[in-house]
Amino acid sequence: MKERLKYLIIGAGATGGCIAAFLKGSGKDVTLIARGKALEAIRKNGLRIRKGAEERRIFVEVLAEEEYGEKADIIFQCVKGYSLEETYPLIKKASDGNTVVIPILNVYGTGERMARELPGIQVLNGCIYIAASVEEPGTIRMGSDIFRIVYGSVDGKKDHPMLLQVEKDLREAGITPVYTEQIRRDTLQKYAMVSPMAAVGAFYDVSAGQMQKPGEIRERYKACIREIDSLANAMGIPFPADVVQTNLDILDNMAPECTASMQRDLKRGGDSEIDGLIFEVVRMGQRYGVPVPNYEEIASKFLK
Repeated sequence: MKERLKYLIIGAGATGGCIAAFLKGSGKDVTLIARGKALEAIRKNGLRIRKGAEERRIFVEVLAEEEYGEKADIIFQCVKGYSLEETYPLIKKASDGNTVVIPILNVYGTGERMARELPGIQVLNGCIYIAASVEEPGTIRMGSDIFRIVYGSVDGKKDHPMLLQVEKDLREAGITPVYTEQIRRDTLQKYAMVSPMAAVGAFYDVSAGQMQKPGEIRERYKACIREIDSLANAMGIPFPADVVQTNLDILDNMAPECTASMQRDLKRGGDSEIDGLIFEVVRMGQRYGVPVPNYEEIASKFLK
């Protein structure tokens, strides 16, 4: 196995930008795929990662999709769900028999959907814990110290040499790696964090700060988590700990101004992941016979 993996990061938003910057900052072989103003800004100024009063600038190889002509060892797929299919030609072009694709998306079950569309390419499941947003093209604001990437195969095996190397590379880059044998459970647990935050934030038009305060909004957030917890039990993949408290601990460590990317996309009036983060919970409730009244009420607001 190669000692130095070739990483391809697809998507230069908050997630992809931070992964690329941290990996490159620790000396890894990284290429970032970007478009439009982000591509121009990163080529000119590098990636700017801001946290508090600090700014870190990392120069990383950044290309448009059509410019990439190599084969990658590890592909981190970091675009939004609504742009996923547009990247399939690049993934096919950049993959050989050994390439592993790790999708880092908010919507539960993305890896399985990608695998069906990309036969012959090894696609895992994955998710990320990070509070970050794009301030301007090529500039990302991190709102907490949490930076954790969870990944694994649905068959539960945890012995892939390259994925063990990914674990080492992420740790050296300052990213907490979780190479898990329970990826369906662990990605659903992340979904139980990001979906309620997006749903409640959009429903009330509030940031994390309002969810951190006792009252109606925080209680609604907790109720949405409980509904996904009930879904997890019905699906036969119960969470190992109190998921409400686990996610409250994460929420309470966020900068008060943090919002979910779905909420920001809705306010801009463009495409968003509302179908996967809100409407899909209602469909899952129907599919598994689990009442999800809070999600139904939130969904009804956006179906009007």
